[in-house]
Amino acid sequence: MMKKILSIALLICAFAEFASAQQTNDIAMLTSVSTNSTASEVNTATSETAEARYTLDSYGSTTKLKTAFEDEHFLGGETSLKWNLFQQNYKRVYEQTVGLSGSSVEIIKPTVFNAVNKVNNYYKKLVNNNSANKEEVASILNHILDCANLLCYEEDTKRIEAELKKAKSGQEIVQVFASIRIIQH
Repeated sequence: MMKKILSIALLICAFAEFASAQQTNDIAMLTSVSTNSTASEVNTATSETAEARYTLDSYGSTTKLKTAFEDEHFLGGETSLKWNLFQQNYKRVYEQTVGLSGSSVEIIKPTVFNAVNKVNNYYKKLVNNNSANKEEVASILNHILDCANLLCYEEDTKRIEAELKKAKSGQEIVQVFASIRIIQH
């Protein structure tokens, strides 16, 4: 009897978790990956001129979504909204109730998370040194954040993550994200 009650409670919890995941999953769906190109084929840094080797389907808009906290990004405006959504999507904070009084943080898809943070720091240095146009940087970083926010909900991202692991510099990471096209539905 107790096993039945526990299994029913577990099913209810799993269903509730699945339902909440479906609500946030309405902005991203399945990727289609082309298999006829290699990493050396991407030779530009902008998403307009790079060859599309991956596509992500987007059903919705990030501008409608609100985050739990609002942290200002150095580029401001739309980039701040996308940056906050990125932070919310990739970081899970768990409060500990027993034992130590701290909390633990889980990073979802750490390869993508670390790559985006590396690119963010790369562009932050360029903008602070006046080595790059702020509007161009905002456009590129917005595309990268859109891609990252969609990749968070994708199941099969092994090829993209492998390319991101191979990329050593910020510019190489930008080229990987430039090879991703987002199709708005």
